[in-house]
Amino acid sequence: MANLTREEFEQCLTVLADGGPPEKLRDQLCRLNAFHSRRGLSSIEAITSRLYQLSSGLRREVPATHAFQALWAEFIGNRLNEKVGEKLDEMADKINENLEASGAVKDGCDEPLKARLSEYEEVLARRVGGLPARLDTLQKAFPSVAEILRAKSIPDVPLDPPDEDDEHAHDGHHHH
Repeated sequence: MANLTREEFEQCLTVLADGGPPEKLRDQLCRLNAFHSRRGLSSIEAITSRLYQLSSGLRREVPATHAFQALWAEFIGNRLNEKVGEKLDEMADKINENLEASGAVKDGCDEPLKARLSEYEEVLARRVGGLPARLDTLQKAFPSVAEILRAKSIPDVPLDPPDEDDEHAHDGHHHH
């Protein structure tokens, strides 16, 4: 489904490397069978080129695509709690109400769609950061929606304190 540009794909891999050595990301991808040879894959740029080529920019259902998606889902999932996940699912449904099944924007729905997208990205950005939120939203977006996203600035919101609204974090405090 993803329609990422090569640059956006490289940004995704930079996010996944999370400041660590590129070799660590390469080895994670290798364990997930993204590619067979590790040779020459010692920079984010090299890993990007190989993965982008193998997956045709994540458009092909191949091991490279699945490996990337598994790592990405884990990265995002680790930063969400159940409550936020459910809220995002509801918001995604509201986004989709403005789209035809083909992914085209319904007549007269441009503005509501933009508003819903901004709300969605902002909630996500408060958990994962602005750039990862944009990249995650782009990965799920129809081309028509991706175009709207690329025209908008990346959400600039503060991160929520960890698990502030995760019920589990507060269990000990409420039941005395």
